[in-house]
Amino acid sequence: MADYESLLERTPLFSGFSAADIKKLLGCLGSFTRRYGAGEILWQTGENISETGIVLHGAVDAQQMHPDGSYQIVARHTAGGLIGDLLMASGTSSPVTVTAREESVILFLPLERIMSDCGKGCTCHVQLRLNLLRETAAKFWQQRRQIAYLTEPKLRLRIVRFLLDFSGDCGKNQFTVPYSRSDLAAYLGVNRSALSRELGRLQLEGYVAFCRRDFELLLPEGLQNLLEKS
Repeated sequence: MADYESLLERTPLFSGFSAADIKKLLGCLGSFTRRYGAGEILWQTGENISETGIVLHGAVDAQQMHPDGSYQIVARHTAGGLIGDLLMASGTSSPVTVTAREESVILFLPLERIMSDCGKGCTCHVQLRLNLLRETAAKFWQQRRQIAYLTEPKLRLRIVRFLLDFSGDCGKNQFTVPYSRSDLAAYLGVNRSALSRELGRLQLEGYVAFCRRDFELLLPEGLQNLLEKS
């Protein structure tokens, strides 16, 4: 765990905690780590989740599977990302299958231990629960944002919303998205070829420049105008 201490200090869940606080909390919470190979399933649709997890290494995808064998990427979590927090708090079965995109290491924290005190007089437990609440709220608004993408009938505007939101989150017009073109299509719920064609049109019209996962918004005000005129 020593290799990941600096990462944990930077995560929203442990915001405000020192390395010593985190080490003590992990002991109180009965935390444990598991390694997953690429393509290995952490949990499947329909399973009940009783732990939240932090990605220490690698990346995992939450996927909503469709009867025809296709899927939609609901979320991708890279190092430092928190997974399963909404599911364990709701007490409902998982609507998604979570899969390791690459070799990954996950730190798990049991819900029961998070929500109760350890009996040792640790003052960090209250702050941990507040941090978890903030993280869960942020996830809620992120899901609302994705719903806005999926319910936008026009492909161009669906892409524009995503690019403007991602740029806003990064605080700059140049950014790298964590999705390949196929994965971005799955995240936005669109056809990959159609996505590539529309991105090409936006580039030819001078709105954006991109190379694989690297994007630059050349005319962010113009993109915003496209939304406002719709």
